[in-house]
Amino acid sequence: MPAPPDLIAARLSRLRAAVAASNVEALVVSHPPNLLYLLGVSASAGLAVVAASGTAVLADERYREAFAQALAGVPDVAVIPVGVGSSYEETLAARLTAGAVRAVGVEAGSMTLGRAAAVRRALPDGGPVLVETEGLVELLRMVKDPWEQAIFREAAARLTEVAACILPKVLVGRQERDVAWDIEVALRHGGFERPAFETIVASGPNSARPHHRAGTRRIEDGDLVVVDFGGVLDGYAVDMTRTVAVGRIADDRRTWLASVAAAQRAAIAAAGPGARPSEIDAAARQVLTAAGLGDRFVHSTGHGLGLEVHERPTIGPRGDISGPVTAGMVFTVEPGVYVPGEGGVRIEDDVIVTATGVERLTGAVPGFEAHES
Repeated sequence: MPAPPDLIAARLSRLRAAVAASNVEALVVSHPPNLLYLLGVSASAGLAVVAASGTAVLADERYREAFAQALAGVPDVAVIPVGVGSSYEETLAARLTAGAVRAVGVEAGSMTLGRAAAVRRALPDGGPVLVETEGLVELLRMVKDPWEQAIFREAAARLTEVAACILPKVLVGRQERDVAWDIEVALRHGGFERPAFETIVASGPNSARPHHRAGTRRIEDGDLVVVDFGGVLDGYAVDMTRTVAVGRIADDRRTWLASVAAAQRAAIAAAGPGARPSEIDAAARQVLTAAGLGDRFVHSTGHGLGLEVHERPTIGPRGDISGPVTAGMVFTVEPGVYVPGEGGVRIEDDVIVTATGVERLTGAVPGFEAHES
């Protein structure tokens, strides 16, 4: 479901204001998720030049018509064809030269050195200067508008249904990769376009590896099994983790489960508008430290969700670079405990910041919440 034209126009307007407030006169957008956000088209190629006078979209014949249709009715946007035998870099250089701008921003995080060099070679001597920029579009993407929030609510509800279907299949004797395959089939049946990332099913000692790749190990009685999966709906990613206790688990494993669940509750309670990401992270970390498990929590408490499964804000000790969280931000809350050679626990839910607190998007899965284990 593409974003409506009035929403695209509003996003472009906000970006033009951000460019005007920066040290460049125009911005070349090259990162595909940013192009999707601004132009409403998912494409493997394309560039946009955003300036005070309007937006020029450079597209070859694979995507020219798609961009033209998506942008019909959006003011001050022109689709410029990239002809056969030409290149994006040459077409961009010609556009920048014709626009008589001096300082042109490029997305340093996505434009390669080779591509930037190709653009510079195509520019005339004394022409525009390319300036590295960081995060102009990503900062806009952090706060989700009502249209995006509705997609997240629907996607999270569907992901919860997938969890309710799949988690009972985490059984003794099954291989990790077979459970992972079941999850990915269920995501498709649930209406998702694709998995948001490679599904993680980590059993027994493998659960001590936060990003274990599902393999041939068979689940055993007494295992903790970390199941981390997500899906993409209308371009937006949702993400969820549960740790399944299989059969009889040892008392220390029960302590891990209870402590991680308490840490997640503390972080969610701390995540209201105005809270700094480091404060949310500290709320989870303090609970685990008090339980003697602080040194077993080896990653940040969460990450932003959107058109990418990992985006701003980062909910961690160093996450304050983007400022405090505000209403409309969507991110995960996923503390964990990992004991190498023995096992681990992670519990993850998606939340959206509201005017008064947070709303948990992914729902409870009866029988598979930590406090019920």
